[in-house]
Amino acid sequence: MKTHKKTIVMISSLTACAATMMGCSTQQTMDSSHSEMHASEPAKVHYINGPRNDAPIPRPGVKLSRGNFAVVVIDPQNDFLSPDGVTWGVVGESVTENGTVENIDRLFSTAKEVDAQVIVSPHYYYPHDHNWEFEGALETLMHDIKMFHRDGPLEVGGLERSGADWLEQYKKYINDGQTVVVGPHKVYGPETNDLALQLRKRGINQIVLAGMSANLCVESHMRDLIEDGFEVVVVSDATAAAKLPGYDGFEAAFVNYRMIASDVWSTDEAVEQIRAAKGNLVNTSGASDIALAGFDPVSFFTGSTPKNGSPMIRSDYGGATYMFADERSKERFEANPSRYAPQYGGFCAYGVSIGILLPVDITTAQVRNGKLYLNVNSQILEKFNADFEGSVQRANTNWPELFEQHAE
Repeated sequence: MKTHKKTIVMISSLTACAATMMGCSTQQTMDSSHSEMHASEPAKVHYINGPRNDAPIPRPGVKLSRGNFAVVVIDPQNDFLSPDGVTWGVVGESVTENGTVENIDRLFSTAKEVDAQVIVSPHYYYPHDHNWEFEGALETLMHDIKMFHRDGPLEVGGLERSGADWLEQYKKYINDGQTVVVGPHKVYGPETNDLALQLRKRGINQIVLAGMSANLCVESHMRDLIEDGFEVVVVSDATAAAKLPGYDGFEAAFVNYRMIASDVWSTDEAVEQIRAAKGNLVNTSGASDIALAGFDPVSFFTGSTPKNGSPMIRSDYGGATYMFADERSKERFEANPSRYAPQYGGFCAYGVSIGILLPVDITTAQVRNGKLYLNVNSQILEKFNADFEGSVQRANTNWPELFEQHAE
């Protein structure tokens, strides 16, 4: 079996790594003690210019994977972000307080620095949009003040430096020929444009979300993307919102970001995470990066004998291509790929438990506790199963470090 580039670390003897197992056990104890030391400290989450006490709810977090995430910026346009824009009177305080213009710039710049995908979802209103029979409160306001006005979908006359145009400092990023600009969203969310299509076609499943306006278009994009199966983190200080007497749009959005998104980051945190993002570490074969030697991953869970997948029925996940015996298996996999994908990127589970990456023999595949494990050969399978729970615990401890060392 051919394995993913730069990932296989071969050694002459498996037993030479016994010391590694002891070291992992010690590290785990140290990490546990560290967690206990800080358990009494109140959790914090970034809010505008500093931390505030976090809500007592789970914080799943997002670990970005290179090639699998995109920075999505909503409405980086003059009408929202320029002092000359038609909404500056109500959003300007929040934009200034958050440093929104500069923070969006940092996200653009960092994404370009690491060659991450950038997608912009803009807002445009054409003359025919003003003929709607009914509108919500702020839809009415946007139409009344001619926000994001353009003379037509094919008309660019008058666009330059208008309220619908990009903020001038962002043009070097957006107009570089690499940034994807999807069709305009017409109310708040992306249901009416091709954002989800563009993300899916590029194999993107993680979103770093920013832009304007926090409690309207950004929140609506967040909700729709999450319900469409994407992992979403919101960069809160790279957004802003209207402030009116008795109504703070940013605070309203922030509460929902924290309650709905996988995580909420500051721009500093986002820049750090984007730069630190690793690629994939997966055991594959062939030039097409086929996982599980072409066997249908779902078949390991549904029958006593695994089935060969068809080259015509396939799906990409986590840097590998999986094949399926039928469309039903493919649908089940795509609905929950992490359930069916093999543990530890499809590398030998016992090898991972002692801190090394080894190839596998597909005949060693077994499903235990709802997870698929593989090993290098039948003898190692026996060693793995002799202390199954301990082997899994050690492998789970070692995998993050192996990933950090070898992911591309």
